[in-house]
Formats: sequence, C-alpha cells, structure tokens
Amino acid sequence: MMHKIDWAALGKETTQMLSELIQIDTTNPPGNEDKAIEYLQEKLAREGIASEVFEKERGRANLIARLQGKRPGKRLLLLSHVDVVPVPDPKKWTYPPFSGAIAEGYVWGRGALDMKNITAVHYTVFSLFKRMNIDFAGELIFAATADEEKGSNYGAEWLAKTHPEKLRADWCLTEGGGMPLQIGPKTFYTIESVEKGLWWFKVRVKGASGHGSLPHPDNALAKAAYIIDRVSNYTFPKRIAPAVREFILKAGDALGPEIKKLALVLVDESQEVDLSLLPQDSPISATLLNALVRTTISPTMIHAGVKENVIPDSCEFVLDCRLVPGYTQQKVRETVLELADRYKNDIEIETIQQHDVSESPIDDPFYRLIEQTVREELFGVETIPIMLTGATDSRFVRELGTKAYGFCPLSTKMSLVDREKLIHNDNERIDIESLELGVRVLSKIALKALEARL
Repeated sequence: MMHKIDWAALGKETTQMLSELIQIDTTNPPGNEDKAIEYLQEKLAREGIASEVFEKERGRANLIARLQGKRPGKRLLLLSHVDVVPVPDPKKWTYPPFSGAIAEGYVWGRGALDMKNITAVHYTVFSLFKRMNIDFAGELIFAATADEEKGSNYGAEWLAKTHPEKLRADWCLTEGGGMPLQIGPKTFYTIESVEKGLWWFKVRVKGASGHGSLPHPDNALAKAAYIIDRVSNYTFPKRIAPAVREFILKAGDALGPEIKKLALVLVDESQEVDLSLLPQDSPISATLLNALVRTTISPTMIHAGVKENVIPDSCEFVLDCRLVPGYTQQKVRETVLELADRYKNDIEIETIQQHDVSESPIDDPFYRLIEQTVREELFGVETIPIMLTGATDSRFVRELGTKAYGFCPLSTKMSLVDREKLIHNDNERIDIESLELGVRVLSKIALKALEARL
C-alpha cells in the first residue's frame, strides 16, 4: 500500500494548511491560540476525528485528538505549539508576516519555522492514519498547545499538571531537531534528545547610599560590578552528556584527524582544550561547543540608582544560568557565593524561573527507529544527537515518563546557519520541499513505531 501514498499531493496539502495557519495571528503575548485551535478542530471534524479542547483561561486553547489502534501497542504523541513570537517591524518583511504567502518556493510568515510548520506536518501524518484506515497497534495522539513561547503556563506545562493522562505516551515527536548539518563531507540530521536546565535568578546587592562626590567602598553598584565580572568570567567544570559525547565525536570524525584529536580532549572531563584552535570555517562554533560541555551563566539585566549624583544603596542584576546534566542548581548557588568573595554576606539570591535538565536516552528503540528511517529515506546522510541550550515543551512530557525526541526533517535547500537566522526573525519562511519531506519521513516513523500492517 505504501506505493499508493501520493507524497507530493500530501506535501501540497500541508503547504496550503501551513499558509492558512500562519494567517491566524497567534502572537504571544497575548496568544489568542483559540482561533488556531478552532481551525484545527474543524479540520479534524471533517476527517471524522473527534478532539478535545482544554483552556486554563478563555482564549488560551489546547487541542488533543487520538486515534486508537486495533491491537495493543505503544502510544506515540505528536506534539506542537501554535503560538508565535511577536513581529517587531512588519515593514521589514518581503511578504506580510501573517499573509502565509506561498511564493518563490517558500511559505512565508511568522511561525513558518517555529513551529506551525510542524503542526501542519503532524496534522497530515495523523489524518493519514484515519483516511487510509490503517491497521496499527497502540495509539496515535495529536496535540497542539498554547503559550510555548512564554513558558507554557497556559499550554503544555498546565496540561501536564492538570490533565497528565491526556499527554502521557511512550514516545513523542516534537520540535528541536531535523536540521541538516553539513560537517566536512558528511550531512547529518540532528535529533534533539536533551535540553539544558534553566535557572534565571536575581542577585540583590546591598550597600550604603551617599553623595556621588564622596566615593566610599560600600557602593552597591560597584560591588555588583565586581561580582558580575567574576561570575561572567568563571569557567564551570565540564560535564559531558551521552548525546553531547556522540555529537562531538561524530563531528570530529567527519572533520578529519586533527579536529578528531581536539574532539577527544573536549569530551574528556579531566582535560580542557583551547577552542580558539578550531578552524575559522568550522561548521560548529566555539561558543556552541563551550555551551554544550558545561554549565554557563550570562548576565542579562541590571538596575541601580535613582539619580546621577546619588550612590545607590542597592543594585539588582539578573543571571541566566543553563545547566548541563549532572550539575545542580545548589552547586551554582554555592559557586556564585564563592565568587562574590568579600561581598557574599551583602547579597540575596531570588529565583525568577527554573526547570531541570530534560533528557531522553539515545539508546532507546524509538531513537534507533528514527535513525533507521532517516538512513532509508535520505540516501547518504547520517544522524547526530544534539542537546538544546534552550528549551521546548518536551520537558513537560518527559516529566510524565515519555521519551521525547525533537525531529522533523528539513531539506538541504538552506544551510543550518541560514535557517537559524530566520527563526524569530524577519522574513521567516520554509521551503515547500521541507514540508513534503517532513510528512513522508514522519509518516514512515509513525507507521513503524505503531507496527502498521500495510
């Protein structure tokens, strides 16, 4: 039956659906995801598929639909979000950001890459099972959620806390991977299996006020500057996650013997390596490699003072900490206090937002199934696991026991660097070839995972 599936037609259908989804403005804030959810619910109803909508607040809608197999088996969740980030200046766009224009071989608009494209691909894969009356085992779940771009308080996080049974699955496919990465002579497709932990915290430094013409050593701003300088220049010890180890070693092998030597040192937690030795044309930056192998801290905000000639008696600054697996928030706190040195008794630390490291194993059968399908469908390419330094909704389903992987393949029409420049940026767009490719590869992954009989 596989040869009867018209992938080109499904690609065109997905292209049109993405265009229509983009035309529904779900900028977050404020969100208004209910309009996109209504659109999806109506489409599902026309396919004869029932769905449920859940809202924490009016207008912040989440949708879940399920297809039950004829035999016992695994549960596979297709997870995406329908909210998008704001557009600062629509005049900078070639085509209006909410036009969903299909032009020059692309679908243009906010959400084309993050991530209404995957919502459209997931919908096509999900509806295919219903249309073809496929005999499969287990359960296929389609979830389109709200508020991912602002932390998921109205979306996947809330759903996982209040309706965990609706999201719980054995395996999940979501965003975060599928980018083609050219490393030396080889093309790798990324599979996201781990995300760094996050701790945003405020440091409040206490001092004494005074006249600006009479400097004294208890200046809160000066003390904060001292602490910020020490924290931002501190190098945390390396902690190498299994996925990061495989990523670095595969990349090093593809780049030749000299870089492979660097890679072997880089994955050795007992040794440091000078990343400036990387070639200038390296496809993987020293900045990214440093973030993959260790916990990092970046100062991002600061506030002090009320007037030009008044020494501030307090100063607040914000630190963005991203933790690798095996490194705790408590250890970071202790390190910050040590770096505060003689001022450690003059500071208070307040958590703004935090979440733990989120990880799924790369030796799981579903991960291997993704790898196998990529090799079969994309001749000559390899897969490579990747750790995100940011975060997606996968962390919430992983907390429910689901093994989640970020993967939806994109074509090689654009480089990884060029695509990354478009995400959350002007002229966001996706090539039409990527939509057909995503439908074909994800359909075949789902068919195998759910033991479909064709």
